[in-house]
Amino acid sequence: MATSSLIGFGVSIWANYAVLPLFGFKVKLAESFAITLIFMVISIIRSYLVRRFFAVHLKRFAAWCQELYGGFVNLRRLS
Repeated sequence: MATSSLIGFGVSIWANYAVLPLFGFKVKLAESFAITLIFMVISIIRSYLVRRFFAVHLKRFAAWCQELYGGFVNLRRLS
C-alpha cells in the first residue's frame, strides 16, 4: 500500500505540473508538490472517515439483516 501511495504521489506531482498549464495555470514544481500534498491529506482523511462509517454502520446493517432474515424464516415455518 505504501509503494502504491508513493508512486501515486509522484505521478500526481508530475500530472499537476504538466496538466495545470494546459488550463492557464503556471505552476512551479514546488507548487505542484504542495497541491499534491494537500490532496493527499484530504484523501487520507476521506479514506479514514469512510472506513469508520462502514465499521460502525455495517455492523448495524448486518444485525438488521439478520433480524429481518430471522423473521422470514419464522414466516416460512408457519406456512
